[in-house]
Amino acid sequence: MRLYVTVNPDIEEETVRMNVRKIGDKVEQIRKIVENGNSKDYVSVIKEDRSYILPIEQISHMVSENGKSFAVSGKEKFQYRETLKYFEENMGNGDFVRISKYCLANINWMDYFEAGFSGNLILKFKNGWKASVSRKYVKKLKEKFN
Repeated sequence: MRLYVTVNPDIEEETVRMNVRKIGDKVEQIRKIVENGNSKDYVSVIKEDRSYILPIEQISHMVSENGKSFAVSGKEKFQYRETLKYFEENMGNGDFVRISKYCLANINWMDYFEAGFSGNLILKFKNGWKASVSRKYVKKLKEKFN
């Protein structure tokens, strides 16, 4: 799928026109965003030079590695163009909680916790991924469940 954007300051109303072979999931997602104007339900991500629109509810956690941000959905990891802080402040729907300096976790995807080294916890997600919960964030995590 390719996206072409033409900027014209003289137009009165912005329009979106799509030429598609068939109406699939991606087209439906784009249609919902355009019609509802609620882009906070979706994030734009990249994998292998392709752009995807990913529903936030499908993201188990957001992680930062080597200065880049990633959204994890199912068994796949997609690059996110913004920072974790940006996601936390602007995109989070209240279901995400910071569990470390490098990770935000979706409470709906949490499966169970295990004791880790040096007082931290290991969080296991329903999709099989694991993340470390820093001692610093354990209290806030507990508050999220009360």
